[in-house]
Formats: sequence, C-alpha cells, structure tokens
Amino acid sequence: MSDDAVWQCLISEPDGSIRLPVGEGLDLAQWSRQAAQAYLGASAPRSEVRELSSVLARLAASSELSAPTFAYAYVVDPAKAVTAVYEVHDYDGEGYRSADRLPDLIRDVLPTSPDRRDVVQVDLPAGSGVRVQEIQSVVTGALFKKKTVMETVTYAVLPEQVENILVLRMSWTNLVFSEALLELSQVLAESLELAEVKEG
Repeated sequence: MSDDAVWQCLISEPDGSIRLPVGEGLDLAQWSRQAAQAYLGASAPRSEVRELSSVLARLAASSELSAPTFAYAYVVDPAKAVTAVYEVHDYDGEGYRSADRLPDLIRDVLPTSPDRRDVVQVDLPAGSGVRVQEIQSVVTGALFKKKTVMETVTYAVLPEQVENILVLRMSWTNLVFSEALLELSQVLAESLELAEVKEG
C-alpha cells in the first residue's frame, strides 16, 4: 500500500438524509429555507416548510460547532419536523489506536454527561472498534429552559488504511423512534468506508 495514498471517507445517504453545509460558509437561514422546500416539495404547507427550515438551521449551526468532516440531518417525520442528526469525524489516532482506548477518545473529543452509558466492541467493514450508546438529559431553549432526553449512538473505528480514527455519531431526542434509529445507526456504521482517491 502506498504511503502517500489519499483516502476519502464515504457513508451511505439513506432516503430522508439532508447533508448539512458544514464549513461551507453559507447563510444558514437562506440555505435551510431552500433545503426544507426542496425536501418537502413545492406543494408542502408553508407551516411545515417553516418548521423544518428552523430545525435544519439549528442542526447546521450546532454541527458547525463540533467541526465534523461531514454531517446530515435525517428526517424521521416530515410533517412534524422530527429529525435525528448524524456526523462523521476524523481524529488523530495517537494514543488511542486500540479498541480499549476508543471509549476514552470519545469521552475526550465529544464529552457528555450521560445518565446511562453502554459500551460494546464491534467489527465493521471499515475496521474494528467500539459502539457507545448513551442516554442523557440536556437543557434546551434560550428563554424558556426545559430538559430534554437525548439518545446518542457513537461508533469509533480503527481503519487499517490510515492512523486516524473514524467516529460516527447519531443523536435524537424523540425516543419514540429509538428502535428504528438504532437500526439505522448500525446500517450507517456498516456503510462507513475509506476509498482511495485516484488521480485524474
């Protein structure tokens, strides 16, 4: 294998996925209106477009802060603007290049205060790693504070091609959809791959 090979991280984009414009410097209010309208269609009620647009703008701004390689909103229920979000991160593997150290990496780079945390080792097409499932209470709202329960599934993978570590994180707050979203997170994790970029 060539040491100077260039690798690109890929992941599947299931129906319902909307890629967030991380690092693109776009006007998020304008982008979210256009993305919501394109997703819902020209005949969608204005209230639905407005609600989904608001959610997409918030998710895009939030993802921008965590600086992922790329991020997606996943629309669970378009009529109610119920969404999940999934992000892929690429971290320097120094000091963490073993399955035993991966939970520490996740804790260090994506810190949380979970009420419950389950860690299991996994073998994925992209490499071996760990799966961390968390339930935590988060405070939301600028003016009227409220506690929301959030569920998060994080996969950290040790790819053979590079020394870096790939991290896929998916999170949502509507736990009614947890079973389906847990299944989707597994499908996404299994689709994660590094592909060599060919010149020309």
